[in-house]
Amino acid sequence: MTKHRWLLAPTAVALTMATGAHAQQAAQPANADNQATPDTVVTVTGIKRAYLKAIESKLDRSGIADVVSANEVQGLPDNTIVETLRRVPGLSVLPTLDNEHPRDEAATPVLRGLGAAYNNVTIDGSPLASPGTPNGNLGSIGRGVRLDLLPSSMISELVVSKTFGADQEPNAIGGAIDLKTRSAFERGGRPFFTIEGAGGAASDGSRPRPQDRIGQRVISTGSFTFGDAKQYGMVVAANYQKLDTSTDTHMTTDTVFENFYDAAGNRLSGNNLGNGYAVPQQDKYWYVQDQRSRLGLTVKLEAKPWQSVYGFVTGGYYKFRDQMVRNENLIDPRNTLTVQNQGPTSGRYPGGDVEVGYSQQDMTSATRLLQSGVDWQIADHETLGLRANVSRATYREPIRMIKYGTNASYSAPGTGGAIPVATPEYAFDYDTSNLNHSFNVSPAAYNNLSNYKLLYYRDDYRRSAQDTIGNVRADYRRELDQPGVGFAVGAAYTVDRPGYNIHRNDLEPNTSQPALTLLGVTGPSAPLRYSQNGLGLITIDPQAASAQIEALRAAGGLNTTNQTAFSNQDNFEHRERTLGAYAQVSFNTEQWKTLVGLRDDRTLLNTAGRALVAGAWTPLPTSSRYNFLLPSLQTTWQASADLDLRAAASQTIGRPTYDSYAARSAISFTNVGDTGNPNATGVAVTVGNPDIKPRLSTNTDLALNYRLPKAAKGLLSVAVFNKDIKDEIFNQASQGYTYQGVNYVNAVVTRPANASKASIRGAELSAVVNSLGWIHPLIADMGLSANWSALDGKMTVRRSDGSARDIDRLVGQPDRTANLTVFYASAGLELRAAYNRQGKALRAIVPDIAWQDLYWAPRSQVDLQASYKLTRELTLFGQVQNVTGKRMTSLTGPSMNLLKDTYSVPKVAWVGLRYTPEF
Repeated sequence: MTKHRWLLAPTAVALTMATGAHAQQAAQPANADNQATPDTVVTVTGIKRAYLKAIESKLDRSGIADVVSANEVQGLPDNTIVETLRRVPGLSVLPTLDNEHPRDEAATPVLRGLGAAYNNVTIDGSPLASPGTPNGNLGSIGRGVRLDLLPSSMISELVVSKTFGADQEPNAIGGAIDLKTRSAFERGGRPFFTIEGAGGAASDGSRPRPQDRIGQRVISTGSFTFGDAKQYGMVVAANYQKLDTSTDTHMTTDTVFENFYDAAGNRLSGNNLGNGYAVPQQDKYWYVQDQRSRLGLTVKLEAKPWQSVYGFVTGGYYKFRDQMVRNENLIDPRNTLTVQNQGPTSGRYPGGDVEVGYSQQDMTSATRLLQSGVDWQIADHETLGLRANVSRATYREPIRMIKYGTNASYSAPGTGGAIPVATPEYAFDYDTSNLNHSFNVSPAAYNNLSNYKLLYYRDDYRRSAQDTIGNVRADYRRELDQPGVGFAVGAAYTVDRPGYNIHRNDLEPNTSQPALTLLGVTGPSAPLRYSQNGLGLITIDPQAASAQIEALRAAGGLNTTNQTAFSNQDNFEHRERTLGAYAQVSFNTEQWKTLVGLRDDRTLLNTAGRALVAGAWTPLPTSSRYNFLLPSLQTTWQASADLDLRAAASQTIGRPTYDSYAARSAISFTNVGDTGNPNATGVAVTVGNPDIKPRLSTNTDLALNYRLPKAAKGLLSVAVFNKDIKDEIFNQASQGYTYQGVNYVNAVVTRPANASKASIRGAELSAVVNSLGWIHPLIADMGLSANWSALDGKMTVRRSDGSARDIDRLVGQPDRTANLTVFYASAGLELRAAYNRQGKALRAIVPDIAWQDLYWAPRSQVDLQASYKLTRELTLFGQVQNVTGKRMTSLTGPSMNLLKDTYSVPKVAWVGLRYTPEF
């Protein structure tokens, strides 16, 4: 109790608020209808109505859940469903996790410290195919739905279930997120229509190249019923958004981020920290420009031909496109074996090189779905439900890359590639006195464009992924929610077929023709934010450079390097067939509701990867199976009309990512010319594990919900949970790898593995107060929503020598999350300020070298939203995201205070009109 006494502080504050509201209400006489007097009546407008609806939905559900209503989604200053989810207690969000794509947008939710791969996502209870999150290292087909693809226009409410019922898909260690679509029969079947149009802009746009500074957004949802008895209904939701953004990035290498040296300046390896003076391996800058567009269409047809029968068919198409251009400059000592004149924050390398790169990547993700269902009320409190659905997701990313480097070395025609060479002209002093280090190469040498020679040209480079899910399900329920004993049984069959493919060509200059340089092929510049000697970004004009390179190719000046390994090593196809069946028994009284269930999950897996066998790339099929019998218990005690206590216990599983199963060995080099160099740095190896097992979690939960007095019109909730996880999965990393006869001593090898154990526990406190009038009548139109969560995770991983290492959190798990939203609503004016904070979170583990673990630095963000009703039907609104311009930063090192990378996150503002006619 002493150790965790701090957990009680927010509870005490909220209870004080509730007690004050209750005392004020008790001190005033009630009207005949048991409502508060006019002085304390709260006018329920848009924001307040949204919170009240979410509260009622939360309390009506079995188990422990959080709900975000459609009106709340509309009112929050968020552009995607992922951004909205970070407002939920116990949830955090992460950007794309690889070292290739930008991080200025949230891509995946982390629920109670567990990432997207281990949280079930459904639409109206049905599974959804996903292309995964872009990942330049492992492909793009990891398990987990990309919620940033899905539009808010299709949503009636978001339901985050934190406890498990046997009728749910059990891949839900963190929980389950269900996106409930709108029904035409809501609001008594009255017609509904809303449309909004907005213009937006991002800070730091048009750097270094001009962009369209004004973004566009159109969102519309409509529904109506028809037929003689209004027994048919239709809902249509559509959205379109386009916005250009620019971000700047500063970082070191993708792997082995820092080096340590002894007193004589000799580089050390492993856990030896020598003199304790860390030196980053590279000084790397990116400017990334994105043109993102989102398009979505959902059509839902419904029917109630008889009072006892309801049916629906839903079709959806959702497309996300990111046309990304990356401009890269990096300064590299190239030979890091020795350092000169080293001090605590400074030193010198006797040579180095500079590289200038350009990458154009056009990422297109699309998801198509078709869902259907029938609910038949056989008798009072007896229903039969049937569901069938199919969805397909695709990801395509063609890439074009050009890179130049100083004083590159070329091979003879047909014999090899180009290699960057360190020269004394690019020797430099470094400064690590600040988080953002600086390699102070000579400006004269840096800006000498004639020294930059073409390194490689990749004009046929592409990644693609696809996933198809088919599912059928039947559920029979009798008296399940009624007093006395009830039961339910059901079964579902799911087929999931993901696959991934990558291909790349690589053209590199040879000695037969004069070298191409950057003279005449550069583009606009931009400042290198942390350069101490005023260096500017050097960019490549892709049209001018490509014209020169094509002429060089025609003259025979390019070698085609062998990319067979690269184009085969990551490819795989996977098939997963799952049969699930469950039974539930309920026992309900006036005060108690109890639901006990058991689910049987049987899964058969077949995977075909690629491996080099006897000198030839050969498909390697593997297969495995597993089955689990998973119990669950959920109970609620309604202690009073305003207070309920809930408890739950269950077992759930976390299925491994699809690419974990593939038998493969994928190796990549930061510089292609490093192939064959045993001392090369920036070498990354990914190895599959066909024997990987799902993790099994035993979960216990307790929660309290207290409905605040009518003067406050809100809810106080407290929840605590514990999860003991067996066979936790993490990407185990080791150093050193032998490939085609060469031992790459600095290669970082990543392999999915089951750790011996893991656990996470936490506490979640939340309060919604729709009016502060119980404090003083002058602030009766103000309210707030606040939540705070603490997560305490542990994981044991294995070093390469077999010894155990304990880590104080799970991958992706922050230690704290907090949200505070303050709002004002009166006479058609609504104002909202939202604050979100995510604590330090583990990004990646290197089991053998603890100081190379990566952490997301704590980050906070402030967002603003305002709206004003010009008429009863027309609303003017505006919103600003990331008002303070907080960056996204990753840290490493023995004290977790050394830079891995830092990405800017632009401020984004939207202004628009919303039209909602009254019917």
